[in-house]
Parts: sequence; C-alpha cells; structure tokens
Amino acid sequence: MHLPLLLLPLLLRAASPFAAPPPFAVLSAPPPSTRLLSAKIVEELAEDNALLRNEIVRKDAIIEGLLDTLSAAAMSTSLTAAARGTPLTDLCHIGKEACDAVTPMLLAFYEKIADQRHGGSSKLKADATYFTIADGIVQHMMIEYLFKGKFGQIVGEEDESVINIQTKPFTVDDLQVPEEFNAIVESTLAKVTALAGRIDGAAFKEMTAFVDPIDGTREFATARGEYVTILLGFADARGQPAAGVMYRPLTEPVTWAAGAKAEECVMGELDMAEEPKPKGMLVTDARVSPFINGLIDELGYERVSSVASGNRAMMLLEGKGGAYIRDTGGFAKWDTCAPQAVLEAYGGTMAKLPPFLKDQSLESYTHLKTTKNLDFAPNQIHLTLSNVKDKKQYVKGVDVLYQDVEGVKEYSCVQGLVAVDSKAMADLGTIHEGMMHMMVEGGPWAKPFYN
Repeated sequence: MHLPLLLLPLLLRAASPFAAPPPFAVLSAPPPSTRLLSAKIVEELAEDNALLRNEIVRKDAIIEGLLDTLSAAAMSTSLTAAARGTPLTDLCHIGKEACDAVTPMLLAFYEKIADQRHGGSSKLKADATYFTIADGIVQHMMIEYLFKGKFGQIVGEEDESVINIQTKPFTVDDLQVPEEFNAIVESTLAKVTALAGRIDGAAFKEMTAFVDPIDGTREFATARGEYVTILLGFADARGQPAAGVMYRPLTEPVTWAAGAKAEECVMGELDMAEEPKPKGMLVTDARVSPFINGLIDELGYERVSSVASGNRAMMLLEGKGGAYIRDTGGFAKWDTCAPQAVLEAYGGTMAKLPPFLKDQSLESYTHLKTTKNLDFAPNQIHLTLSNVKDKKQYVKGVDVLYQDVEGVKEYSCVQGLVAVDSKAMADLGTIHEGMMHMMVEGGPWAKPFYN
C-alpha cells in the first residue's frame, strides 16, 4: 500500500514521542469534575501513604522487640525435648503458687489501706488511678525476684516505681511502708524467691512476661476487693499470649484460672454463676459508648455491670456474661495478655475490634516490650488522657485524631476488644451481623469510637 507523499510528514510527526500537537488541537483546562476527582485521588494517596508509613514504623518496632527478645535468648538455646516437657503448664503452676504466696501480705495491706481515711497509705497517680504500697511491692517481687533472668523481656504496669524491700525502712517511691508490715514482707519475699528456683532458666528466653500486680487498684483502695485480680501473662516471640494466670486474692475462697492452649492446659477454681447469662454483655463502670449501647439493643442482650479487666475475663469463664465488647480504650497490654491466654485455653477468644468488624478476623494485640504502640493506626484513634504520652497535648472538650504513633502510650490498647467464652464462639457470626446492621441503620453515632 502506497501512502500519498503529502501525508508522510504528518504521520512521522504524529509518531514521534516529542511531536507537537497538530495545529488544529485546542488545549483547555480540565472540567471541574475532573479537578475534584484529582483532588480526591491525591487525598486518598496521602491517606495510603500515612497508613504505609505507620505500618513500616509498626513493623520496625515489632522487629526491634523481637530482636531484643531473641538477643536475650541467644545464650540459652540448648534445651532438649525431654527437658522441655510441658514448660507452659509448669509456669502456670508456679505463677499460681506465687499468687498464693503474696495473698496473705495483700490481705494484711488491704485491711489497712482499702479505706484511705486510715493513715493515707495510698496516693493518686498522674493517670488518675490509685497506686498503693501493695501494688508496688507485689510487682517488685514478681519481676525482680520471681521472673528476672528467666524471660527475654518483662513488662509491668508499675515499671516507673522505685521499690526498696531490702533495707529498712521499706519504701515504695516516697511512701514509707509501716513498720508493722516488715515481717510479712520479708516472709513473702522468701517464699517468692524460693519459687523462682523452680522456673526453667532457659525455657522462656524467647518470651515476654506481662505483670499487672493488682488489676483493679481503685477497687482495692475502696474496699471492693472481690473484683481485684493479679494478672501474669506470658507472650511468645511474636507477641501472642501463650499462657497466663488470673487470680482473685481477696475472695473467700480465692478464685483463679490459668491455662496454656498449646499444651491443652486448663486449670482453676471459679465462682460459677448460679444462673448463667449467655446473652449477657459485660459493660464497664464508665460511660458506655453509643456503639456498644446500640449493639446490645440490636442483639437483644442483657447489660451486665462489671469492673476491672481481669475480673471481666473471669466472669466470662464463670458464665456471668457471654460477651465483653468495647470500642473505647482505657486498658493496656498488661490487662489483656493473661486474660487472652486463659480465655483461649478455655476455648474462648479475645481480639481487636477493627479486624473483627472487617471480616470476623480474630487478631491479637501484639504483646512485646516496645517504645512504640504496635497496634496504632493513623486517623482512627482519638486522643484521651488515658492514651496520650504527654498530658499537655490533651485539651478537654477538643476531639483530636492521632496522626503519629509517637504521641500514643506504647502499651495502650487502642483498637477496642472482642472477648467471648467458649460457649459464645458460635455466636460470633450473629454478633458481627448485628454490628454491621447497626452501623448502617444506627446513624453516625453508631460507629466505633477508638481511643
């Protein structure tokens, strides 16, 4: 086929990547709809970039935590299969015995300091929760005398406290322990130290221990000791809870639960409900969010009042409620490590809310020693007094969404919670369906409020 010679220059110019537009082309500004679309694309790209940046920071922090844990484990990796046996089960037994050991001391303090009017042996912490002498001493014994040197990492709620139980007068920060408690502190320390010798010095070097010495400190200080628990949780190298002990030291008799799913270990002495409430939703003593209120009504569940994280998890095991779901925060990794491990050993679950909302995934919080919050997501979490690192950044009445992980406390649980007992596992589909329906029909206030 032969082309007319007159057309050849035009075709060559059109084929060139640097060709100028033909003389009859008219260049004009894009229509408004196109400009709006472009702006939306830029906004979405910025959000994706923020999510990607946060995920990189989160993964870096997880890797840092793993490396620290593995570094601590590097010196102790020569255990034989026979020596390992059932280490997590053994750990549960020892943890429970440690709780037994500190209980008489806790009872002695409880009688004196549950009522602040008797000597003022408690003070107000900066985050508005009560801190007692007993809280500091129990954690110090568990971390420094029971677990120290046995785990890759250890995290405690009262890590910033300075404790002296070696030279008299004994002190907890600026509080002096009354002399009348010296003998029981010394005898308790001897029991805990003896138990430490039974913990395998090499079996747990890749694990992280989380200690909440008195979960429900406010209840302890206001003579509501039946809701108080000691929580000892043990997470694997990935930060997933693997074993735990939940122990109510101030009930008569004491009630407790422990377990390790991988070893099919379940143990405990529980206060089972006389009339189980499988359709009972445990709610906090604080204001219940519109999302949770709407969900309860959507599902037709009964509201069951409850306090303290460990106590709530035990209530699930005891049949006093079927589910514990929350979108708001105010709790931390030492509140979830042991309860999750024990619930899972008993056949239940404890997981973050957003993945469950998305596709019913049961995704754990990451329980590792860290300097950054490993479960943070930008533009999702509201700044509150309970989760902000620098209290000066909080302004009452001003709603702020976090953009940067650096502003969030490293151990705050900021993605809500879904927890059920073994019997309610079959109800998870119905619960998810109820959430979806309520969020569509309930209006803007029926959305989760993560903080």
